[in-house]
Amino acid sequence: RREKIVDLSVLKDWRFLFIFGGGICGTTAYFTPLFLLPSFAIEVLGRSNSFGTNLITIINAASTVGRVGTGQVAKSLGNINTLSLCTLLASLSVLVLWLPFETGGTVVASAIVYGLFCGGFIGLVPVVMAEIWGIQRIATIIGLLYVANFIGTMIGAPSSGALLDSVGGGTDFKPSIVFSGVFMAIAFLFFVLLRVSVSRSLLEKV
Repeated sequence: RREKIVDLSVLKDWRFLFIFGGGICGTTAYFTPLFLLPSFAIEVLGRSNSFGTNLITIINAASTVGRVGTGQVAKSLGNINTLSLCTLLASLSVLVLWLPFETGGTVVASAIVYGLFCGGFIGLVPVVMAEIWGIQRIATIIGLLYVANFIGTMIGAPSSGALLDSVGGGTDFKPSIVFSGVFMAIAFLFFVLLRVSVSRSLLEKV
């Protein structure tokens, strides 16, 4: 049967509001490491331009592995559980590996871990939506999700760049790093709320 082109009834569903909020916060955080890790390596660590460029390659390669690997993990843990875990570890890769250290090894480690688990965040959100609302409604719901992604993208990278310039004076990356890590942590909290709204049993595969 024909479905609505735009199904706004999901806006009354707390589960959708949680995943919508998580989508906004996750995409707000998502692009900052992609844009600023190379500059951080060059300007703060004194590494070469090729080293900075290679960090993007590392993130993208790890993200490819993450999208496939977390899908396999989700078969055992559940899609929402795995999505929550991915956003938590992505946040920690920024706040624990990138923020406190200024060494090449920790930057590479942060790029690897961030790429792996942000790949899971990108790959699993549509799967979770299909699981909760069904394939029949997925087109209109994914459309609304992309509104969240648009909002987050428009907020994220410009804001982290503005923080670097205005607060960090163009050389202190910490405000931008905290900005990215905290927003990814808030996305994790939204997905935890989603998980609890679906099932309060901590041991259940959800």
